[in-house]
Amino acid sequence: MARRNRRPAEIDITPLIDVLFMLIIFFVLTASFAQGRLEVQLPSGEGRSGGMEGAVLLTVDRGGKIYWRDRLVTREELRALASESKGREVLVAGDKDVPYGAVAEVLSILRGRGVSNAGLMLSGERVR
Repeated sequence: MARRNRRPAEIDITPLIDVLFMLIIFFVLTASFAQGRLEVQLPSGEGRSGGMEGAVLLTVDRGGKIYWRDRLVTREELRALASESKGREVLVAGDKDVPYGAVAEVLSILRGRGVSNAGLMLSGERVR
């Protein structure tokens, strides 16, 4: 009987590496989207929804901190951002436990810088 020269079997791991990279990309993107959420308890009330598509979201959290599109800003930065946003709609989401004066101050800053179309976000109301 003649001996056959057998080559060892090779396993191609290229598809495995492709799948691994896709999973890494998926988890990195998922983690980056989950970090930008702010938890705010909105006050309840009746409101008219609509007309605020594409509005800039301004959030006042329980501690009175102000977030412009999920970015923490000072009142001076808010004045500058509001001056740049004349003519745009701004939707203010104030936590129900924040003092009334904090939300009133934010609205006053917006009005003083020329933002004439600002609305308050209530529970049950959604930005489309």
